[in-house]
Amino acid sequence: MISLVTAELKVLARSVTFLAITIGFPVVFFLVMSEVFGGLGTGGLDMPRYMMVSMAAFAAISVSIAVGTRVGLERQAGWHRQLRLTPMPGWSYLVAKVVVAMAMALPAIILVFVAGLVIKGVELPAGQWVALVAAAWLGALPFGVIGLAIGLAVAPDAASGAGVAVYLPMAMLGGLWVPVEALPGFMAGLAKVLPSYWLAENARIQLTGTAIQPLGIAVAVTWLVAVGGVVISLYRRQAARI
Repeated sequence: MISLVTAELKVLARSVTFLAITIGFPVVFFLVMSEVFGGLGTGGLDMPRYMMVSMAAFAAISVSIAVGTRVGLERQAGWHRQLRLTPMPGWSYLVAKVVVAMAMALPAIILVFVAGLVIKGVELPAGQWVALVAAAWLGALPFGVIGLAIGLAVAPDAASGAGVAVYLPMAMLGGLWVPVEALPGFMAGLAKVLPSYWLAENARIQLTGTAIQPLGIAVAVTWLVAVGGVVISLYRRQAARI
């Protein structure tokens, strides 16, 4: 499993296009949107801090799902089937994919925070920076599993597009583009059952000092367990075809 994780990370590190799109774009979105909304504020935070957390959450989501959907390319190339013929246990393969997604999400999150510090002048105590990174990174875990489910479920050549079709609505409905308070009532209610909303909310809590809501943890764990069950079922079904 360690060898597979290492190999995957080396491949992704060499893909300049993948890194630019998945890791670089959230920084651009942060810089643009923090300027567009100017001196506005919401949730007790000024706009640079609010959008910094939102775009760090978006980076975590988009990178995690993009890494998972690459399984579709492996299925198309036959590499997915080849790995199933090796002695490596199925659980090891699935865990390795999620580990790679989490490993790639971390620098994407940190880069947005660095932009906030260096370009937007967001200053926080060292402990708060660490708490922010940890909250955003741990909140990305369900999305690594969601990306893997998409890569296993849809046609190999459609996996990447399906991933985009999933994470963009999740970002919008989760309040990452505009505050949830600005969304219509039914959308604001829907946001509370999405892990994207709670990823950003749990990170913002590190800035506001309010207590973490048990509902946010429950929603994230529910998505992780439910989609994880789907991933296991899909993998077993495909393994049975050999």
